[in-house]
Amino acid sequence: MNAFDYAMVLISIIVGLGITHILSNLGTAVHRLRHHGPAIRLESNYLAWIAFVFCCLVNFWWWDFKWSELTPDFGFGLFMFLVLYATSLFLLAVILVPTRLSIVVDPWEYFLSIRYWFYGGLLVLNGIDLVDSFMKGTEWSFRTNNLVYWAALTATAIIGLSTTRRSVHTTLGIVMLVWFNALTLLDQGILGGW
Repeated sequence: MNAFDYAMVLISIIVGLGITHILSNLGTAVHRLRHHGPAIRLESNYLAWIAFVFCCLVNFWWWDFKWSELTPDFGFGLFMFLVLYATSLFLLAVILVPTRLSIVVDPWEYFLSIRYWFYGGLLVLNGIDLVDSFMKGTEWSFRTNNLVYWAALTATAIIGLSTTRRSVHTTLGIVMLVWFNALTLLDQGILGGW
């Protein structure tokens, strides 16, 4: 086992905890929809942002394998940076989906109550992702798709912080979810070249 494989064990655990947190609480929501426990309404904006964070966790785990190709000397500094990245993703999942989903009766009201933390967390995460990409090299980071996505996510977070309009938050969540996954499929060669 090399240093990268060893380091990715802890990073994978952190990412796995975030994924587990989201999935187990969505299971709780399904039970509540089936009238096991207090009723809950599902909101499209809330579900879109949960799906976005879930996809970010999965993509982070997949794309950080690129570090094994880029750096044969995987050191402590890079390890700590990746732990910070994974921890930020985990915290974003915990902010968005509370540990006790039973406290959420109206997901829209809950989302409004945590929106400063959530969108602030998105800004922090976007900055960390920007650093991560530049550390992978200019060929990787200066792709037009990446630059436009970072700018769009920054604008999304700023707009989300400044408004309480449900339609705006729903549109932002759906657009960012579709865009993020389209970029992933494009990078994987699944959508061909654009």
